Amino acid sequence: MFNGTLQYPVYKNDRHLTPKEKGNILSKRATDKSNVFHGYNFIKMNSSYMECVNNSFFLKGNSYFNLLGVLLIGAPIILSLWIFTFYVNLIKYDHEFLSFIVIFSPMHILFSFILYVFYKGYQNFKKYEKLGYNYYPIRFNRINQKVYVYDVSGQIFTGDWSKIDFILNSRLGGYEGTFWEVKGFIKDNNGLIVYTFAFALSKNKKQETLEIWEFIKEYMNNGPEKLYFNKKVAGVIHRLPSEKLSYCLNIEVHPESLETSKEIEKKDYQ
Repeated sequence: MFNGTLQYPVYKNDRHLTPKEKGNILSKRATDKSNVFHGYNFIKMNSSYMECVNNSFFLKGNSYFNLLGVLLIGAPIILSLWIFTFYVNLIKYDHEFLSFIVIFSPMHILFSFILYVFYKGYQNFKKYEKLGYNYYPIRFNRINQKVYVYDVSGQIFTGDWSKIDFILNSRLGGYEGTFWEVKGFIKDNNGLIVYTFAFALSKNKKQETLEIWEFIKEYMNNGPEKLYFNKKVAGVIHRLPSEKLSYCLNIEVHPESLETSKEIEKKDYQ
């Protein structure tokens, strides 16, 4: 319980796919009529492999905000309520301390639970945000048709493109609404799930996640030729095409700066 966060969910492994998951498996065959979109998900692309970020990258930093919110809002409210009940019962009405503990035991249990949640949240914050890496890449190698996933634990999981099952998944994103993502299942020879990973995250935009998936399928099936952006026409066209990889995340050495983020927002994509 509380081993992950909304940003870094812990998926259940050591199981078989459910009937619902089997019915939602995405096709890996590229289709010419499908829309593709890079969605700012890719770090690099060449003739051998393509790397994208996992589903937690665009939520990185949310833990800072959540932790700050608890410290500035939640903690003072809890402390104020406890001091108020303590004052009313023990000082104003001169009740015994034991009666205060017994009568308000539900409140104490609630406060203890909230403090425990806060403690686990802080532990996850340290694990995933403070001590974690800037990003965790997923590499799609079209030469050997394998997928390499760098996990938050430091392990690298490998699977065959043809054998990994991918599904479109939605999960509750707290106050941010619904998160859409593509989940991949690496299985053993008996069909048991060894590792689960997710990518192509989109907030409340199912179609955007599917278009990022189509982008990856096009690369793995037909190579990068159709996905490269021709910089020679950059001064001719008025908009950067969303179906071309016109921007790669510059995050290999250091996190993306605020200036870079603002620059990306100014780019006029179709």
